Amino acid sequence: MAFFSSIPLTLLAYMSRKYAKILFLTLLTLICFISFIEIIELLRRAGQKAPELSSMYVVFLAIINIPTLVDKILPFAVLFGSMICFYLWGRSHEFLVGRTTGQNIWQALLPVIATVFAFGLFHITVFNPIAATTAKQYEYLMGEIFGNDRRSELSVSTNGIWMRDLEDGNNFIINGATLMVEKSLIRSPLIYKIHKDGLLDWRIKADEMRLVNGSWIISNAIRIKNDGQRVYLGDVMFPTTLKISDLAESKLPPKTVSIYNFPNFIAVQKRAGLPVNQHLVFFHQLLSTPFKLIGLAMLAASFTLLHFSRQTKIRLIVLGLGSGFVVYFLSDIVYLLGNTAKLPYVLAGWAPALLICLFSGFLLARVDE
Repeated sequence: MAFFSSIPLTLLAYMSRKYAKILFLTLLTLICFISFIEIIELLRRAGQKAPELSSMYVVFLAIINIPTLVDKILPFAVLFGSMICFYLWGRSHEFLVGRTTGQNIWQALLPVIATVFAFGLFHITVFNPIAATTAKQYEYLMGEIFGNDRRSELSVSTNGIWMRDLEDGNNFIINGATLMVEKSLIRSPLIYKIHKDGLLDWRIKADEMRLVNGSWIISNAIRIKNDGQRVYLGDVMFPTTLKISDLAESKLPPKTVSIYNFPNFIAVQKRAGLPVNQHLVFFHQLLSTPFKLIGLAMLAASFTLLHFSRQTKIRLIVLGLGSGFVVYFLSDIVYLLGNTAKLPYVLAGWAPALLICLFSGFLLARVDE
């Protein structure tokens, strides 16, 4: 309690409000700048591939992509906004007011840490579901306009799609050429019936299989037994609890899945035998967002407070830019290692945030010496 008792509530509220205001203005500035560039790029693409597209519709596309954009630039906004804030506090000596009352560096930074943690929590609990919805809509519209339509056919691997269907103790492995989401259709399926002892019972070759009211309708099915004997079955049906929409999302970017839908989504993918590493890493990186933002704010404080009196404003900005790109590339590298299972997904998701916090904490400890 002594840690908090030495911090005047008035000062805590004042610094939190000022920091939040600068953070919001920094984020808004970055959004406007990058959205403007995106509008220009969309207009260029529209001129080449969709000349009938109106300028207002292009602006609409840029607007619905803003939540996804915030996901990408929020760490940079926190880093740059924090550096600006500490720079201004340094010039006005506001930050020194708390230090003169006997506060250590951690107590003086409490308003910043509390505010940025609140930003991170709001981002993953409120903003993320909105971003997931708009990202899915953006992917849909971009595919419809520019011809890169990922809605209609999806290939999970070079050998087509693979999924597992468990029904009434029966284990079916399904391999299809393509999955057509809008028609709930799998083209050229091969269905393998696996016995409980792990041996193949038989396989079915068909023209297509369609999901209708919780059942697979298989067209022109031919059952092939282990001895090679073929039996023409015609059109057959068997029940399933799998949903095409759930399976389709396995090839959509993880950003299109809300944090609240991740547990069920991952369970469906595992049940279908589809890879989930990419989504698990993304999920844990999302959970670590508040701590990553705290680490970046602390990093900005350590740079500013350590070097404010000796470095010029330009060097400070360059240092901040360099730190931001290092964090960005570190997160990307760890993310890729997690996707390929070279790192456990929990470690891949949390490592960037923990490393940033440890490094910035080490630098801040030197400030307090």
